[in-house]
Amino acid sequence: MSNRDGYRGPVVLSDDFEGYSKHEFRLSPRYAKFIESILVTRGMVQDRIEKLALDVVEKMECRGVNSLTIICILKGASKFGADLFQQLEMAAFSKGRNMTFHMDFIVANTYVNDKVGHETHLRVCSDPGKFRNRALLVVEDLVDTGTTMHKLVAYLKSLSPRYVEVAALLVKRRPDCPSFQPDYIGFEVPNRFIVGYAIDYNDHFREIPHICAVNDEGKKHFAVKE
Repeated sequence: MSNRDGYRGPVVLSDDFEGYSKHEFRLSPRYAKFIESILVTRGMVQDRIEKLALDVVEKMECRGVNSLTIICILKGASKFGADLFQQLEMAAFSKGRNMTFHMDFIVANTYVNDKVGHETHLRVCSDPGKFRNRALLVVEDLVDTGTTMHKLVAYLKSLSPRYVEVAALLVKRRPDCPSFQPDYIGFEVPNRFIVGYAIDYNDHFREIPHICAVNDEGKKHFAVKE
């Protein structure tokens, strides 16, 4: 998948990719025994975000857009959103472009333990009326079933923005679910339960710097009663 704007699709982790040994990288002793493997290291995440930022800025140039509002989905995308925001500013500066970037937030939640719930709850953290005629980039940590993204993008489009695009750090391959294809994807990953880099499991594992797969012991240990 490629286009003239520079974005060439995600980095794909195959289904038979077992990941890197957790013993080869720094992990908190609190979580180490609950991690199955490391799928994406912190360094790989940062390099990929830098490239995504360049792709976004290049597409803004093609469209004649000088201002972009980043809508970060809390809490999981908080770190991705902050790092992407910084890299967008750096990319625009390196190209000598006078571009401005703004950050806004939406709270969304569908998960209970390791399952995706039937209802998606959205809460905008500021006046949604200000999105009218604005270029919007939704920033999501992980697209799983696509339920949240379908609902959120439809809602944002109803506010009459200039356009709405989505950047996701991770997209799971889920042949059992209707697909949602973000405009920018960092990594396409196997269907495993993923944590780290601010992605949580019942508010645990957020502080791990890498993208990791949780083992069955970890799911059980940190599960909450429904």
